Amino acid sequence: MKSSLGRFQAFITLAVLLVTPLAGSPAVAQVCGSASGRYVVRVQPGLLLFPTPTLDDFAAGWIEHGPVEVTVRPRGGKNRPWVLCLRADSPDMGSGKPISDLQYRSDNQATWTSITFGDQTLARGIQGSRIAIQFRILLDESTDPAGSYSADYTVTASRP
Repeated sequence: MKSSLGRFQAFITLAVLLVTPLAGSPAVAQVCGSASGRYVVRVQPGLLLFPTPTLDDFAAGWIEHGPVEVTVRPRGGKNRPWVLCLRADSPDMGSGKPISDLQYRSDNQATWTSITFGDQTLARGIQGSRIAIQFRILLDESTDPAGSYSADYTVTASRP
């Protein structure tokens, strides 16, 4: 087992998830509606680095990252309805690792959801709100090639 762990030393060490907060991009408009710049979205941290997985992580089948805080605020302090969406910007994380191996859940969800290349609703609201999102990457020592993986995702607030 020790030699297998060595094979994965670079795995996820440099796995970078970049967050691009957008408002009303055309790609999101079909599912999430149109925002017309009516919302402010802040994501902290905007860059996630997963640690190198341990044998215990492989035994568990995943490695987790602490919460990312997403703040949604309608511009001008107005109470406008909004929907917060999440989507992957590419179908894989490189080296053949599917994007569906990246999972998330918000602070009010008990189950994990695989991220997809299409829009997924995270939350809905009327006033400003903070949502904590946790991420994890599924691990499979027998199928995951050694290397570093990266994924970009987009968080969007828009009118429902």
